[in-house]
Amino acid sequence: MVLSHGWVEMEDAMGWNGRSWLLSDLLAEGTVLSLASLIYVLVAVGFLVGGVGYGLGRDWATPVLVGAAVLSTVVLVAMWDGRFDLLVEKGIVGVAINVAVVGLLTLR
Repeated sequence: MVLSHGWVEMEDAMGWNGRSWLLSDLLAEGTVLSLASLIYVLVAVGFLVGGVGYGLGRDWATPVLVGAAVLSTVVLVAMWDGRFDLLVEKGIVGVAINVAVVGLLTLR
């Protein structure tokens, strides 16, 4: 969100450069950035609402959290620039956490 809105200048060491291996050839850079921001707001809301529901023991919380984790992974993969450098900065840890969340929630 911070990078896509230009609140912080993009630097090579940050990992994410605003290019998507999947979308950049199809959409303008501004559209890709806005799409990433919008979807990540949805992901954040999903994790927040799902986490509160999970803490309160609600049955609907698990599907919400799984959905947020899956959507987060889809966005991370779609917004990846296709290069294998700086993978930690580009979200590989987030993908691993999402896989763990889905695994733990679906196995219980």
